[in-house]
Amino acid sequence: MIIFTLFTIIQSQIAQLSLYGEGIREQLVQIIDENQLDCQTIQLLITRGFGQHILDLIADEQIILESHLQCAKQSIQNDLLQLQQLKNRFTNHDNHVIIKPIILWAQSKANILIKVKFAHRIDAPAYISVKNHQIQYLNHKLSISAESDQNNILTQFFLEIPLLNDIDKTIDWQVESVGTMVLNITKLESKLWLHLSKNKNDKFQIWWDLKEQIGQDMEDFSKLLENQEDYLKNKKKQQKKIESQQQQQQTPTIKQNLFFSLFLQLKQWVSKWF
Repeated sequence: MIIFTLFTIIQSQIAQLSLYGEGIREQLVQIIDENQLDCQTIQLLITRGFGQHILDLIADEQIILESHLQCAKQSIQNDLLQLQQLKNRFTNHDNHVIIKPIILWAQSKANILIKVKFAHRIDAPAYISVKNHQIQYLNHKLSISAESDQNNILTQFFLEIPLLNDIDKTIDWQVESVGTMVLNITKLESKLWLHLSKNKNDKFQIWWDLKEQIGQDMEDFSKLLENQEDYLKNKKKQQKKIESQQQQQQTPTIKQNLFFSLFLQLKQWVSKWF
């Protein structure tokens, strides 16, 4: 508390100095003589524009410790570096990058577990310094967002998933290792889902590492996927068979039409010349 009061007094004295007034040198010497000068005070004097006067005092009077000056210099350089980083961030703000995070999911009949990796692909390193995580469930859609200023470039992560079925609006989530988080979602109806999303174009990888941990429900889910795959294969075969039969039925008709067309042309030619 005493140190704070002393520095407050020094601040008040410095505030009364005029950069272009008379007797600046004498006033600075008086402030230095009356108070215990340290790195923080020198930094304040430099930022107020009295840097050259302090250098003159060092050269002529030798009343300021070199170590204090170096300390103040380093502190000011750190401030300038932070300002430059802030400037770079705002400069790149208009050119920010938007990336869809990577999703892995597993399920039991009661819950869905989603691992979110903030990276542009599954085998790429996750971004560091990810912050401002937001998880929302609105209008049957799950939205995941966050951002990172890695390399002074603002990167925004956003993904919206129209979930296959309804869930509890209260979603538990926690940040795990660097650049990852895990969501624990409670289903309203206890059953396995064939897909995470209603959108057939959404292809999310299965989090098979949890197969043993979850147990039988993941085994049943695996069988469900296999049955679906077999069903799609059989459906594709049936579709090809139907298309082949349709082509075979159309072939005689095409031949008949071609023959009839040639017959008409021949008849017209005969009528013209005979």
